[in-house]
Amino acid sequence: MHHIPLLTLISLAFFTTIAWQATPAGGAGSPQGASQTQDAPAQASKAQGSKARNNARAEIEQGSIKNGDAAPDFTLADCEGKNPITLSKLSGKPTVLVFGSCSCPPFVSSAKATEALYEKYKDRVNFVMVYIREAHPTDGWKLDKNQFQVTTPTSTVERCALAKDFDDRIKVSMPLVVDTIDDPTAKAYSPWPNRMYIIDAQGIVVDAGEAGPRGTAKSAKKAPAILDGLLAKEKSAEN
Repeated sequence: MHHIPLLTLISLAFFTTIAWQATPAGGAGSPQGASQTQDAPAQASKAQGSKARNNARAEIEQGSIKNGDAAPDFTLADCEGKNPITLSKLSGKPTVLVFGSCSCPPFVSSAKATEALYEKYKDRVNFVMVYIREAHPTDGWKLDKNQFQVTTPTSTVERCALAKDFDDRIKVSMPLVVDTIDDPTAKAYSPWPNRMYIIDAQGIVVDAGEAGPRGTAKSAKKAPAILDGLLAKEKSAEN
């Protein structure tokens, strides 16, 4: 049997103690370090989950309104909470409803088409733009290159402020009203992210359009033919 010298045993004990003390708090050699290592994946997963929620794509719903249905009535005010418009009081002429928000780039792009439509028919057709909930707020499904970087409003007043900024920057000529923060009109019409409805003089939906990124743009292209048909029908009925 070999005997280890006493001096060697003392040296080994000394250096082992020094090495243990030199391990950083929370390092791999300590219980705290092991805990932090185990928590790291959980924290990363939590961060990824939060990011996923913020960038989640809301589902587009077409709703239940069909051509031939009576258009749901509503009363909404403008950006300043004034000049309320009640849909049922617009009967007597066809009505075009345009739904959207500033954070929906395709809707902003369609403004030129809807403006041209308004200028052509404004003396014979009612037009109302309804500002609804945001499509791409910075705290939701964010688009980095969106010209309107806005957060989700938490009150009707905040939504009105966004609608006014949109109105000022895009120069909307047709009457613009704002859906209240609880979205009663949007719930009735399912217009998110943007949509156009065409209603006849008796308040019946003749074209329900399509909810979607290009919904308004698509409807604007076929709107002249629909409106011309409605106006011709009314003129014939008068004679």
